[in-house]
Amino acid sequence: MLKGLYTAYTGMINEQHRMDVMTNNLANANTNAYKKEGATSQAFDTVLAYKIKDLSEPGNLPRNLSTSREYDEAFVDNPDKWSSRTGMNLGVKTGENYTDYSEGPMKVTDNTFDFALAGPGFFLVEYTNKAEETSIKYTRDGNFTMNAQGYLVTQDGDYILDENRRRIRLNPNEKAIGTNTNGDIYQDGALVATIGVVDFEDYNNLEHFGENLFQIVDGDEVKSAEAVYNRARTNTAIAQRALNAARANGVEDLEDLEAAVRAAQQNQDAAQQELEAARDTDAAAKRRLEQESEATIRSGVLELSNMSIVTEMVNMIAIQRQYESNQKVITTYDESLDIAVNQLGRL
Repeated sequence: MLKGLYTAYTGMINEQHRMDVMTNNLANANTNAYKKEGATSQAFDTVLAYKIKDLSEPGNLPRNLSTSREYDEAFVDNPDKWSSRTGMNLGVKTGENYTDYSEGPMKVTDNTFDFALAGPGFFLVEYTNKAEETSIKYTRDGNFTMNAQGYLVTQDGDYILDENRRRIRLNPNEKAIGTNTNGDIYQDGALVATIGVVDFEDYNNLEHFGENLFQIVDGDEVKSAEAVYNRARTNTAIAQRALNAARANGVEDLEDLEAAVRAAQQNQDAAQQELEAARDTDAAAKRRLEQESEATIRSGVLELSNMSIVTEMVNMIAIQRQYESNQKVITTYDESLDIAVNQLGRL
């Protein structure tokens, strides 16, 4: 395979990824407190020197450019037993996405239930999914409202929590409230609740969840338990379909299939219990990652998106030009191969 073709191909893939991230930023230009994302990449020449001798990642054991070494923990200290495979890939490597958590500009709305954080921190949100499962999420979007029961909620209906992780309930007949920079909410001169705000020492523990919310990244134990549970559910569904098909076809001896369904269901129940236990343990670990926020809360103000439309449009033009440059490389290779195959071989 011609290395130039692969290099151009990886370049196009990387630019497409950058375009996806950038267009998502543009789509959220008017989203309150949206934090823009960026994409990273690694050029071949910048990682070559340490990739040849890198022992930190599986699959990246010392190797020549022409070969790569198959990783096996049992043979880490025995290089002679490593098996060779294909060579090192050239070209650009798409890196990780990152989030810019810098504070966006403030907009005065004078709305009673609009709040903005001046400084690092996040509001606490009790999120409820379609399965009626609740979990703690985090947001900078302070565009709140009060529902018919008097609870302070997001525009999607999720409950805002106080400093003790309790739902904030106000008097729905008295919409005039008073607040201070600590997040204390007063009605009729009495303190009702204090809006919960937390911060994190390391924002790498956070990830986008959707609906302008963030969540703490699940631990390895939860991810492993979820994988086991999903496989158990799949096995149960397969066993049930086999039993249903046998019944539909009039098969009389169904004992083995019914036993298989019961066994699969038992495995699924056990996997579900393991998953719930892992989530409980992980929730306690996530709670320890939170720390007190030094942000002040401004009432009647909303934080806007921290992305610049002008900057993103300039980036779009640059991405398009770089994508076209890689296309031209592939076109040039195609023309050269056409000449080599169809013209140079003629007598």
